[in-house]
Amino acid sequence: MEYTVNDYKKGKPRWCPGCGDHFFLASLQKAMAESGIPPHEMAVISGIGCSGRLSYYVNTYAMQTIHGRAAAIATGVKVANPQLTVWQISGDGDGLAISGNHFIHALRLHREALSLSRVPTAQ
Repeated sequence: MEYTVNDYKKGKPRWCPGCGDHFFLASLQKAMAESGIPPHEMAVISGIGCSGRLSYYVNTYAMQTIHGRAAAIATGVKVANPQLTVWQISGDGDGLAISGNHFIHALRLHREALSLSRVPTAQ
């Protein structure tokens, strides 16, 4: 079966007009559709804050975690269900600051999850 971007869309994003998260979400949904992996075989694990809301807008398994723990939760999801394709979404503070050690350990454990961090730009 061939999937389209609409197969991965859910809800209406509630970010500020002009926020880069709109583009990030659209790009993610496009990449998911192009992967050919069914939505029910994916999980999106996000941190907290504006970028963390992304998990509400994808039609996959999804979870918004506490600050700085998205990498740890994504690792647990992959260990619990190795068949899932796991996408970890974090913002700059959540993904590159507080969860630095979790990210390093996730790399060390060689888990097969995708980690994406959105670094905001000045507006």
